[in-house]
Amino acid sequence: MDLQSLNEMDIIEAALFLFDRPVTYQELSEIVQKSENKIERYIEDIRDEHLDKNTAYHIVNIEDNVVQLKIRDEIAPHLHWPFIKRSDVPRHLLKILSLIAFKEFVLEEIVSPSKLIRIFGKSVSQDIDELQTMSLINVTPKGNKREITVTEDFLTLFKLPHEPKEIKIAIQRGLKDYAMSQLQMTD
Repeated sequence: MDLQSLNEMDIIEAALFLFDRPVTYQELSEIVQKSENKIERYIEDIRDEHLDKNTAYHIVNIEDNVVQLKIRDEIAPHLHWPFIKRSDVPRHLLKILSLIAFKEFVLEEIVSPSKLIRIFGKSVSQDIDELQTMSLINVTPKGNKREITVTEDFLTLFKLPHEPKEIKIAIQRGLKDYAMSQLQMTD
């Protein structure tokens, strides 16, 4: 395929594929120099094409005039490490992961599902299952309890060192940098 044979729909589909986040019609409009109304028609045509061909991905409406190309729900459970990207981890799961890593490496405490339930005030069983499916945590039986730890895949995904002392330093440095950036924003 040469570049001159590409049409606006091909370019929009490629842009959706490359963006690692939801994309606005305005952004797509700027890429192909077409109106947002035309972008909407292209999106519908691409969506129909994906349905007709039964592709592994589809276009999801995130909100009005904001779309994202995503893996179909029935395929996602079969894809796990090393296919995931940091941006693929939902925000609510990031909070749980952060707490597990912080307690494991900084506080040197054992994390259990019951502790997570007390902290988050809700059942986190489904979240724990999802994190295990993504190969980001291990849940190991310890007597009549279960212990949750992060995996090597978690460390690799978030570019953390693999030595416990170095992980602790990296987490503490990250917290310090985050706190400083928050203070600067309030100045």
